[in-house]
Amino acid sequence: MSRLRFPLGLAACALAVPLVVGAGPLPGASAATNAAQAILDADRAFAAKAREVGVGAAFQAFAADEVTLLNRPQAKVDRAALATLFPAGLELEWAPEDAAISADGTLGYSWGKARSRFTKPDGTVVERPPVRYVTVWRRATGDAPWRFILDGGTVDPEWEAAQSKAQ
Repeated sequence: MSRLRFPLGLAACALAVPLVVGAGPLPGASAATNAAQAILDADRAFAAKAREVGVGAAFQAFAADEVTLLNRPQAKVDRAALATLFPAGLELEWAPEDAAISADGTLGYSWGKARSRFTKPDGTVVERPPVRYVTVWRRATGDAPWRFILDGGTVDPEWEAAQSKAQ
């Protein structure tokens, strides 16, 4: 599953710095807010689709033609393969917390928290640790739909800190 775990530190910095630093200020605060809101809306629609039709079908519906899933052994994945990439019994829920967009309005990212659980064939439910994820979005033009091009996550640092204190 792509929103499960990867060493986020340097990868996130490498992705975020060009978007934030290179973008420069947008023409107005409301323009920046509306642009970021469009990515938040796309991410929320993506999450709703996963609840509605399943993880694989949702990933396929919101993906670019080829995507990078940082939590997979083979990171580059063709859109057509996404529908069957995730196992039956997997539930993945997430909610974005923030987003940013490039000055030209065609590249952006969202990040938030996710939870997943897997129901094994014998009915046993396995809860996985909560995750902090990042999704990079792209669109061909200012009015084209947002498609994700990169997705990945790492165990939520707040959860890890709480686990360390409990031990």
